[in-house]
Amino acid sequence: MPNPHTAPAAPRPAMHPMDPARGDGLSPAFAALLCWLTGRPPMTEPAIVGVTVSGGCVFAATTASPFHDTLVGSWADVEANVRGWGAACGAGPDIVDGLLDKIRRASR
Repeated sequence: MPNPHTAPAAPRPAMHPMDPARGDGLSPAFAALLCWLTGRPPMTEPAIVGVTVSGGCVFAATTASPFHDTLVGSWADVEANVRGWGAACGAGPDIVDGLLDKIRRASR
């Protein structure tokens, strides 16, 4: 009979390439944005519930403030971060472009 104290741990289930949990070292704001973008349960508090692009910046409505007054970052930084994170996770350009389009559509 195997000893439960020395038995190997069960392997972790494979993570989807776009799972925000794969992003070690992500800023809380970017992790929250990725959760919102990918429809994952929030991993941060406050969680993002909506975004808008205004004046070259991305703002979020959160569970703490519904007024789109939380600065996520400049559009250029958000786009670079989404593209870099997608490349690190092996996401194709169509997936990354779809996530960026989701931000643009939410702003309308």
